Amino acid sequence: MPPLIVGLFLVLHGLITTMVGAGAVSNGPALTLPSWFSWWPGPFGRSWLIDGLHLGTPVAVMGGLVWLASGILLIAAGAGHIGVGPLRDAWPLFAVVGSGLGLVAVALYFHPIYLAALVINLVLVVAAWGRVGTNALGS
Repeated sequence: MPPLIVGLFLVLHGLITTMVGAGAVSNGPALTLPSWFSWWPGPFGRSWLIDGLHLGTPVAVMGGLVWLASGILLIAAGAGHIGVGPLRDAWPLFAVVGSGLGLVAVALYFHPIYLAALVINLVLVVAAWGRVGTNALGS
């Protein structure tokens, strides 16, 4: 697949992840979803684990920071995959760490809507893992 397409996909995934993180850091109320999602017991946009254990706002903000760190690293991975300056050689490491943090965030905030993010992050970890340290752009 062309490096530009992969890089732009990584940037897009990173931007979405960062936006989720911004919402999680604000620790606002759960988002309202259509009634056909009422079968899912947990609220969307809130951590089932942090809320369930009543860990409070500081821990919820830390959970949001996991999303933000993941998103920023995925954006860096995408920019590096495209060939942007000093990020070029480190994109696989950014992709593995960013996707790994994304998996942690999805686990903390799991909702069926995040299934796509779960699959994308798993694929990225597996795909980029073998490229860490090889400095192979687009290969």
